[in-house]
Amino acid sequence: MKKIYRKSTVHTFCKAKHPYEPFNIQDAKTLIIGNTPPSRFVTKKLQEGDIDWYYGSKHNAFWKLLQEGCNSQKPLNSKEVQQQFFLDNHIGIFDTIEECSRKEGCGASDGELFNIVLVDVSAILKENIHQKLRVFFSSRFVAELFQKATNVKFDLCSREMQTVALGSKLLEVTILYSPSPSWARGLNEAIRKDPKKNELRLEQYSKIRA
Repeated sequence: MKKIYRKSTVHTFCKAKHPYEPFNIQDAKTLIIGNTPPSRFVTKKLQEGDIDWYYGSKHNAFWKLLQEGCNSQKPLNSKEVQQQFFLDNHIGIFDTIEECSRKEGCGASDGELFNIVLVDVSAILKENIHQKLRVFFSSRFVAELFQKATNVKFDLCSREMQTVALGSKLLEVTILYSPSPSWARGLNEAIRKDPKKNELRLEQYSKIRA
């Protein structure tokens, strides 16, 4: 039986399975790992400006950060272009949450996710052919879920690259500053008030393309 995290008999709204399959796992030298998309991506009630794929919310800055940080010659503004960018740069992607429920109102924040069932992270990583792998978590919460799924420990407070072992693999893991609109909320006051704080994110995202 799969473990359930944040069990709740109250927060059972918008229960659904993850809508996307892992992408380009086998040959990837770099992996992007997230949690789960907003509920409208499960129900396919997308808003104008959304893209029906990972980090597809029009409010999420992931693809803009990746485009600017990695100096992509093409705008990463469609699923086809995004997937080709990943294939060209040996990047794979998957999310840690297989299914979950949310608070009433179906919010998208990490704190509104309950009854979380994790994917088999170790099994997904075993599909990869490389012994050494770079891993970027899209937030600290995602890194916490990864630790729960694998029992691998590293410093959740660090934004620097850390090296850990998982089975026969050597993982270089980095916790990204979140691409969500509220990304700076949990950071210290100096960073929150710094008008150049977005440069912190761009510096991290520039390292995704090796």
